[in-house]
Amino acid sequence: MKDYKELLKQFEKPFQILLHAMTTGVSGATTAFHVLHRIQSKQPLHWRTFTETLCQPELSLEGKEEKLSLKPLFYFLPVMVRRNLLSFLHLGNTVVPKDCLHHLIIQLRQNPDVDLWTQKLIDVLEQDVEGGLCHLVPHSRTEHSAQQLKGICQKLMGVSEERSDSSKRFGWYLSQQPKSNGNESFEETEDKSVLTENPKKRKTFMKDASPLDDHEQNATKKIRLTQDIVCSDSLVGTEKQGLTIMPGSLENEQVICPEVQNKLDTIEVEQKTPLNTEKILDLPENVKYSISRLRDLFEADSDKLGTSQELNILNECDPSQLEKLCLLLRLSELPEHLLPLACNRLISLTSDLSYSNATVLTRNLFLTRVLSLTEPASRFLMAAITSFCKKYARPSCNALIGPVLQTPGIGNIQVELICRLTEDCLEQEHLTVTFGHILSITWSEEILSVAYTLLERKVEVTSEIFEQFIQKLSQHAEDFSKSVKYAKVVLAVLTKYQIYITDAHKNILSCALALHKTFLKKSMQAALKHIVTT
Repeated sequence: MKDYKELLKQFEKPFQILLHAMTTGVSGATTAFHVLHRIQSKQPLHWRTFTETLCQPELSLEGKEEKLSLKPLFYFLPVMVRRNLLSFLHLGNTVVPKDCLHHLIIQLRQNPDVDLWTQKLIDVLEQDVEGGLCHLVPHSRTEHSAQQLKGICQKLMGVSEERSDSSKRFGWYLSQQPKSNGNESFEETEDKSVLTENPKKRKTFMKDASPLDDHEQNATKKIRLTQDIVCSDSLVGTEKQGLTIMPGSLENEQVICPEVQNKLDTIEVEQKTPLNTEKILDLPENVKYSISRLRDLFEADSDKLGTSQELNILNECDPSQLEKLCLLLRLSELPEHLLPLACNRLISLTSDLSYSNATVLTRNLFLTRVLSLTEPASRFLMAAITSFCKKYARPSCNALIGPVLQTPGIGNIQVELICRLTEDCLEQEHLTVTFGHILSITWSEEILSVAYTLLERKVEVTSEIFEQFIQKLSQHAEDFSKSVKYAKVVLAVLTKYQIYITDAHKNILSCALALHKTFLKKSMQAALKHIVTT
């Protein structure tokens, strides 16, 4: 079976970027959707070719007997990528031609996935294409799952902002309850009254009130609902999978509504996974009360606010809490012209950010923007990244430079940005970290540019790292036999790292240079010949 990187090579570069964005976790679908908007504004996308590639048959070994069979390439993608891809297609079904989606669904139906979550997402995608609900087969619910569903409804009503029309929005739930025969228990009566009683009384009954404003309240509602559905320890197997899709029923207008934003809200509920049992918005109380102020600070278009001490509360969050806070503040969507001021405030904090928190902020502020670039980075983006990278170099190496280098099909625009950061921002220890990323990935012409920049800055290496680099040069000698960039990298090694070269290295490089076909071949051979080993 081919590995993931080999599979990605079968797709066009724009789709390689989209698929890579889907590996970022449960938010992969929404991340890819934002990347899509940037890519689509610059170049056309060939959706038919993309879906045909997903459907093309690949050999697979099935069962204990390892019988050969053919399955669509889609099923060779990692489970998380498959789920995020289907969710992404659901979000963008108005952009993707319907016949392409229909063809994909037919092929996937012929080879059903054992993953129930994936099956349900295919159902939702089919609903988008056909506009009907007849194909959705309702799952039977046990008494226990019915109680879980009842609790979900009650909690949702507790944080709902539209309390006055509860009976209308939850008529499907009330209609499934047994009619009163005069012997109804007090508990059942109380449960029903929660959904229908006066909004003021229900507000007193439910104690999930939050100090957040309207936008944060909506985010809280979605996240709490998700946590209740997928983080319940007592739900297992198909019962859990069945409830995971239920948010589509709770907010039916969101599932079938053609507006992308409503679909985005629905898919955020469906995509959450049970990371742990703590509240998804388990933020410190002072952070909760400061969210509006934090948003004002990040969105301020002047430095009149100065360096507010309130930003220091970012250090009071652990990385998972800060990740949730970034989601509420929408840092990944912050306009580029505001980035330099926002970064100046962050690097001017009285107490430095921890490594983990700086990593989270780097990822949320810059990674998606850089991956989706289709033209050179703006001066605002470069100024922000440069200032933040100088202050927090190691987090920038591991949360920005490394992931960008590992992206299949990385473009010249991204490489140019990485090279500028390498030249202007990184100290020797961080150059070594970046060099390590180079050694761990498959090389391309673009990666050679980064390698050359690192060598020109005389990156410090150990004998073990240098050995790996020589092996890498030998491994790719035939692939880059006509590459001038490869020749420049070899010349940089021969002129700047002579003290590391041994007789064994000379033999390896001699064989590699014999395969080379550019005008620099003789120069490389002459430089190699003049090296005296000890």
